[in-house]
Amino acid sequence: MNYAVTGIDTFLGFDLNGSRRFVIFDIRYNKLQTIMPRLKILFRAGRKEVTIGTVPRVVGTISSLTRAFPSARQKVLCDVVEVRLDKMERPPDWLARCQAIQDHGWPVLLTLRLKNEGGEWKGLDAKRWDLFEEGIRGLAGVDIEWRSKIVFPVAIFAKRKRKICVISYHDFEKTPPAAKLEEIVAEAQELASIVKIATQLNNADDEEKLRSLLTRKWKRPLCVIGMGPAWTHTRVLFPQLGSCLAYGYLDKPSAPGQLSAAALSRQLGEPKPPVAATEM
Repeated sequence: MNYAVTGIDTFLGFDLNGSRRFVIFDIRYNKLQTIMPRLKILFRAGRKEVTIGTVPRVVGTISSLTRAFPSARQKVLCDVVEVRLDKMERPPDWLARCQAIQDHGWPVLLTLRLKNEGGEWKGLDAKRWDLFEEGIRGLAGVDIEWRSKIVFPVAIFAKRKRKICVISYHDFEKTPPAAKLEEIVAEAQELASIVKIATQLNNADDEEKLRSLLTRKWKRPLCVIGMGPAWTHTRVLFPQLGSCLAYGYLDKPSAPGQLSAAALSRQLGEPKPPVAATEM
């Protein structure tokens, strides 16, 4: 089958094991405008699409692959599933288990978070490469830290394989100055499919710094997260203001102040069924 979507500048597609196929499109509007064009990313499963960049999408995080997902009684309220491989005893068939989640209809983002950015990866940074390579080959995408020593090869390999690469920045102690955050986004967007900024909020000024990022025009969709139990409201507020992703847990919290994916979905609106792609 051939599919047509208007306004495509860049096509980034990828195949999964099995019958599902997710495709990413960069769609730019009105090339003659002097402001940064609007951008979308589409996840496509067969003839179904989930769009990121127009409405906030819920990412459900899991920290264990010890049981079948989803269970027969589990109602999963999210658009994308993030697998925190750094937080679990990695089963030998971890990739097949992740692909089984995709076969149920959820794109999977693989994360191996470094310890100095709030994760539990205890080995050397470069030792993650083999796992990232497997994830890029077999899953919808990966999340890699902007300050990682392997961010460039991971991002380039993901682009070559036509996969999503979320490039993330975390600070669990403070929110850096606005100029620093803007510099990070400006540089990371040159490599990333999506840029993610997550910082600890200590006062109202910190909240305003993150809020201001959402008023700028960027080349890539931006995800902004305010961390800390006293700032849980920003987990809903920022997506309402334009943050492209909202992260919630499916089994247990993976960050300070994180809400469940179900709670986020109730407040932002339950995930809508994918829409049919346009057939030529």
